[in-house]
Amino acid sequence: MQILRALGLFALLGLAVATGVCRAADSVTGSVVKIKLVTLAPTGSTPYLALLRLAEKWEKISSGQVKLTVIGSYRAGGEAAIIDKMGVGGIDASLITASGLIHINRAAAGLNSIPLVYRNLEEVDYVMERLGPELAQGMEQKGYKILCWTDVGWTRFFSVAPMVHPADLKRMKVFVWSGFFDQLELMKEWGTTPVPLEPNDILSGLTTGIIDAIPSPPFAANAAQFSSVAKHMLTINWGPFVGGVVIRSKSWEKVPPQLRDALLAAAAETGREIRRDGRRENDEAVAVMQKKQGLQIHTPTPKEQEEWQQAMARIFPKIRGNLVPAETFDRVESLLKEYRGSKKN
Repeated sequence: MQILRALGLFALLGLAVATGVCRAADSVTGSVVKIKLVTLAPTGSTPYLALLRLAEKWEKISSGQVKLTVIGSYRAGGEAAIIDKMGVGGIDASLITASGLIHINRAAAGLNSIPLVYRNLEEVDYVMERLGPELAQGMEQKGYKILCWTDVGWTRFFSVAPMVHPADLKRMKVFVWSGFFDQLELMKEWGTTPVPLEPNDILSGLTTGIIDAIPSPPFAANAAQFSSVAKHMLTINWGPFVGGVVIRSKSWEKVPPQLRDALLAAAAETGREIRRDGRRENDEAVAVMQKKQGLQIHTPTPKEQEEWQQAMARIFPKIRGNLVPAETFDRVESLLKEYRGSKKN
């Protein structure tokens, strides 16, 4: 289900007061290369702090030749708007989810838009290590470079009323991000009622009954207080919440060639740091929400899990070739088959 694609992790978190975007920042002042990176992650969040540490590393590695400025709590549009601004040079780089990256390369939807295809995070890592470089090549052809990939663990469904069976989801009004028309059509066809909203309207939408359910990583639901209203969580691994740091090629080419490998290595470490901390915080957030907000956890029985697997498998033919390019969909399935076969052996 393309529900997952509609929800940007950092769009969920970007509820803090924003810092306005400055004008184009890929200029070179003297010998200093200035790079502006924006993110919907709020100032003070774990991803934001990791990016600040990356800025310090880049300045040290380059002896001050490369200055990375990180702007959190970006509010001048969603991830599609960020990509648009990068295209014209108003922004150099961004930490962005697959929901935004599909505006550069549609194949990025293969990372988190095939529901229930992964059994565990080890499978996620295996696919990411192999599919990530392939997607990066496609993005370079469009004028963008991936500095690192990352994720924050599983997306869960949070709902106002208990959600145990697929039929329960069909009775609910589900948040989707405004502008994703292909997702709307798929959800309607499946029988769900999608409600397009901007991320900033999620909490008020839950409170007023405009929406009943929302897919979200637990730590994002905790940070944005969604679970104060949506007090039920279904512990099905819908998909990983994947993102990456992307920079426009024209900005990256301003970096002295002899520095690029070291800067890329530092960025890759930042991606691993965000992944490690995000997955840990996801688990910790569930315990916090149970204690402080009375979150109720619904763990499906094997029979209920099979219900969900079958329900999602029935819409795979509609996802393949529409929401996810057929070649990418097949590649994900092939990699998973390869990994599972190696584990059996």
